[in-house]
Amino acid sequence: MKKDITVFLIMFVILFGIILFLPDSIPIHFNWRGEADIVVHKFFLLIGVIIPYSVYWQFFREKRD
Repeated sequence: MKKDITVFLIMFVILFGIILFLPDSIPIHFNWRGEADIVVHKFFLLIGVIIPYSVYWQFFREKRD
């Protein structure tokens, strides 16, 4: 359990460090003309830490019986 929390926190800290260098507004969706139609604040991307953590949870963590 401690290892799982540690892995999550490491992923969170790495992503947070990367986000500090991004601009405040990030376009995440573009329409057919190439114009950004959905723009979010950079800290919205912290939700993305769930994706690599779920891959870790599924494939790399120790299985318990």
